[in-house]
Amino acid sequence: MTRLLIDTVCPGAGTCIVIGDLAGIEPARLQPYRHILWWCDAPTPPPPLAAGVELLSPAVPDAEAHLERFLRRDPRRLPSLIVTAAAVGPAYTGVLDLVHNVLESAHRTRLTRQKDGFIWQRHVLKNARGYIRNRLPAAWAGALRGFPAIVCGSGPSLEVSLPALAAAAPNAVVFSADSALRALARHGVAADFAVSIDAAKIPEKCLPATHPPMRVILASVSPPAWGEVPLANPPLFLSGPQLTDDWLAAQGVPRTGVAIAESCGSTALELARHLGCDPVCLFGMDLAVDEADPARRHQRDADPALYINSNYDPAAVLPRVPGNYAETVPCFALGDWRALDARLATSSTGRVVNVTDRGARLRGTTVAHPGAFSLDASPVAKAVPLAALSAEPAAHPAPLHRLAALGERAQFALPDLRRALALGGPAALAAAFRPLVVDPELGRALGAYALKLMPHLVPPAEGDPARWQTLLDEFAELAALLRESASA
Repeated sequence: MTRLLIDTVCPGAGTCIVIGDLAGIEPARLQPYRHILWWCDAPTPPPPLAAGVELLSPAVPDAEAHLERFLRRDPRRLPSLIVTAAAVGPAYTGVLDLVHNVLESAHRTRLTRQKDGFIWQRHVLKNARGYIRNRLPAAWAGALRGFPAIVCGSGPSLEVSLPALAAAAPNAVVFSADSALRALARHGVAADFAVSIDAAKIPEKCLPATHPPMRVILASVSPPAWGEVPLANPPLFLSGPQLTDDWLAAQGVPRTGVAIAESCGSTALELARHLGCDPVCLFGMDLAVDEADPARRHQRDADPALYINSNYDPAAVLPRVPGNYAETVPCFALGDWRALDARLATSSTGRVVNVTDRGARLRGTTVAHPGAFSLDASPVAKAVPLAALSAEPAAHPAPLHRLAALGERAQFALPDLRRALALGGPAALAAAFRPLVVDPELGRALGAYALKLMPHLVPPAEGDPARWQTLLDEFAELAALLRESASA
């Protein structure tokens, strides 16, 4: 019998990915699957299978496209995964990395969308007026050209580098992730720009008692409570990967010149580069845990409640990535590290200095130890260009009225939806939901919630009536928020 290096069964899965030769595999092992994606460089005849088998060479040029299409065969579950001993060797390295990366991303996206899709869209609709009126002005591109920037994440190394940061702060524009604001305040530093793009990070968990940030940069999914904080300037929004942001762009509300990135720290970095800052000095951008204390992912001032639902297990074996001072380090945010590392490696926009005594290596950066870092004073005080940044509210009433009209349509459908569930159960409600969710306008106005709902609408409908009642209640709340858009 063929030895299996990986044999991961996804409960209820109707699809399976096999990497390596199938010779010697018991047919019963593969019989449960309707569809199999088989990567093999020298296949022997497979065992008799009832499933449809798609055979691919590991060297196929459009491998990722094949894999993405295969994942769409079952929108509710990831495929099971089998890797045979025959997949050991350089011929399979690329496809093994690809499958690992794509499955990890798909798992994170699907899990997060089911858990947070409704909350995201509720925030998007509550923030709609603020997003339309107060986006980052296009005229700010390059407005801080030539001024140094400090970009502050919340990694454990920040506790070592904070003295160097505080000494350099008067000579640089300070961009901070929300979870690092209290650490900055403890050293007498107020961020010039704070970035908060996560739906769960409410201001009372992030803002310091002293030294508040001058400006706050938000995403449309950020908690609406940020708009109620009495700061020196109203919050400004960046466009992000939200369907409703795309829909608003089609309605004449342009997307911002810089977009939300994979984390607060990465977004702060992109904002600093968009504004023209050079060099950009990174602090606390570790993206790795301490080897001696795997539970430590963030500096001590970060409120632990911010990460209580992160699903991080300190006992888990983490993937290792290149380190700044060690050959490899354990990375708890592999997708974030890959995205940032790739972006910096291919960018020619200014110099980036990573001020740290540990952490994951980022290509395209120069590493500087905190004890050896300093920043020369600028001939012009940073207050001068910062004071010149003005942001007049934009007037776009038409999209708000259109959102309200879509809310009327959604609310008009509610009696039929409730009747469908009462009389026909989940299958009837799923059928009644489909035309609403796939509608080009209403579907995008429902945004992240439409994406959450869609996998449940693929026959056969699963789940008990109570679960579907919850989905219906969420739809009703979003319909009401849409309807209130023009009067909010």
